[in-house]
Amino acid sequence: MFTYLLVISQKFHGKHSHDSDEGPQKFHTDLTPRIGGVAMYFSLVVPSVFSAQLLGNLLAPMLLAVLPSFAAGFAEDISKRVSPTLRLVATIVSGFLGWWFTGYHLMHLEIWGVDSLLAHLYVSVAFTAFAVAGLTNAINMIDGFNGLASGTLMILFFAFGLIAMEAGDVLLSQLCLMLIVVLGGFLVFNFPFGKIFMGDGGAYLMGFFLAWIAVMLPMRNPEVSVWASLLVCAYPINEALFTMLRRAFIKVSVGQPDREHLHSLFKIKVIRIYFSQLPQYLRSSLVAPFCWGYAALASGMAVWHYNRTDVLVAAWFSSFIVYAIIYFFLKYDPVSPVRKKY
Repeated sequence: MFTYLLVISQKFHGKHSHDSDEGPQKFHTDLTPRIGGVAMYFSLVVPSVFSAQLLGNLLAPMLLAVLPSFAAGFAEDISKRVSPTLRLVATIVSGFLGWWFTGYHLMHLEIWGVDSLLAHLYVSVAFTAFAVAGLTNAINMIDGFNGLASGTLMILFFAFGLIAMEAGDVLLSQLCLMLIVVLGGFLVFNFPFGKIFMGDGGAYLMGFFLAWIAVMLPMRNPEVSVWASLLVCAYPINEALFTMLRRAFIKVSVGQPDREHLHSLFKIKVIRIYFSQLPQYLRSSLVAPFCWGYAALASGMAVWHYNRTDVLVAAWFSSFIVYAIIYFFLKYDPVSPVRKKY
């Protein structure tokens, strides 16, 4: 409902909320509001009032902790002037607040030597805050086409919900279901027609929720390996890691936008060539299913082996190798007719 209200009222707020069509990561041509995160936030606040147990134990603390991230993202959506550094700091602050309000933090990674460091509270809390910030920003990084980030998030929350259910964590599985419903309401208007975008506010909002569930799940349920959370989130994590490595190699700022993300290459090297006859909004929407498949494969492995650290570690490294193979195939495919233009 909130998303629908934003779509039909854009003539009143469009001057401030419409996304620009300028920039290396912009593929759309129509003026579109990018404040879908506002609808998502209120869609979580209002229904949660009727679930006192869920609100008191999980949702309310998270809705408070996410405020710095969400506010920074929303400010960027409106002003387009909030620096990447300031937004990164805001997500780190949200990570600290997540620990402060809930008490959860990563106490082990099942890595020799690292776990002894994480035994110290301040090291553990600092590491958790930076990890949460990293995953939050990774979700913002993959938010490039209709349905890409929201659909991916639905897949990942579904995987976390299944693992929580297997572990007997009813509250966490209910929270995952609520997030899926909220994202589904947004997706109806975002995919495939692109009537509204998630924006930085929405990406940081849902990215934080994803990251904090990834922290809470193994901490609340010791039988669940921490690596299950890592594997569920393999797509955004691998995207962020690969992007940092790529930009470090070519000596470009990590915060500098470009058209060399995996989803951008799918658009340029696959969709633009083989689906050129389709309208622009459909071409932008066809990117998402390719990446959904990758996300579903990795998260499915995590669901299947959530308590097998050895299998999960091997699966995560395999997922990174698969990502790299797909990336380099798309980037340097010798038969691509647009290679020279690219």
